[in-house]
Amino acid sequence: MLKVPTLVVVAMLLWQLPAAAQSPSEPPAADPSPWTFKLTPYAWLTFMSGQQTVRGRTVNVDTNFVREFSSSESLVPVMGYFEARWRDKISLFVDVLYANMTAGAGGTRNFFPEPGVAGWVAASTALNYETLIVEFGATYEVVKVGPTTTNGVGQTAFDFLMGGRYWLQRADLTLTLGGGVNVNTSDLQFSADGSRAFARSGNVQWVDPVLGFRVRHKLAENQDLSLEADLGGFGMGSRISAQAVGTYAYRFGRSGSVDWSVVLGYRALYVDYSRGSGNDLFRMNILQHGPIIGVNARF
Repeated sequence: MLKVPTLVVVAMLLWQLPAAAQSPSEPPAADPSPWTFKLTPYAWLTFMSGQQTVRGRTVNVDTNFVREFSSSESLVPVMGYFEARWRDKISLFVDVLYANMTAGAGGTRNFFPEPGVAGWVAASTALNYETLIVEFGATYEVVKVGPTTTNGVGQTAFDFLMGGRYWLQRADLTLTLGGGVNVNTSDLQFSADGSRAFARSGNVQWVDPVLGFRVRHKLAENQDLSLEADLGGFGMGSRISAQAVGTYAYRFGRSGSVDWSVVLGYRALYVDYSRGSGNDLFRMNILQHGPIIGVNARF
């Protein structure tokens, strides 16, 4: 009586053997993604110097984030940088910067009133400078030198960089008039009591083509150095624009699949752009530079 059930059990076990042989005890490890991503929000503590011309009126600018603490709407220009890198060889990036800074009487000097303003001007001037800069492009690793260690410590990579830099600028001059002033132009706006005149540029925008290079060095397992330099404009947007950025990143922790680093560095950005002439002349010949600090998320 027990033979039939026993044969049934044995047959069922034999039926399951091929399936068990085909099912591995652990799933195969997935291939790592060739893509890595990096998101870095950081602040830029800027010093600004040069000349700004709005509707033919020029002021010399020499100001910084400390001096303008009380008057600027956006004291610290804030940057956001995003990069997608493929097999540590090719990268695509976008870098966004917005700032709204005011250089008051302590940050502007030597007001040149021509054209249209005669007499002597015992006045103070203020410059409100609003800017949006978007950099975009790609890099390609040309060569990598150094020891071929697993973690890459001691290696230095040289990248070629190509892209563009979009500028959206707005500059307003406020002239507090005094002394023997005779204003002979109708293109300025005045306050109700006539003691102040305003020269406003409106929105001015252009795009500079950009070429440059980037050097990346693995200082230690948790430490990275980066140096970037580029030139742009070449008369196709601005007459010339130039940038240099150096950063040091220290990885301090990991949460899930995200590596966290603190970023310290210094950035300098120069531009020489002009448009129009006479009372419509807008010119920006400005150098901005200063330290940067931020946090990097790599995943």
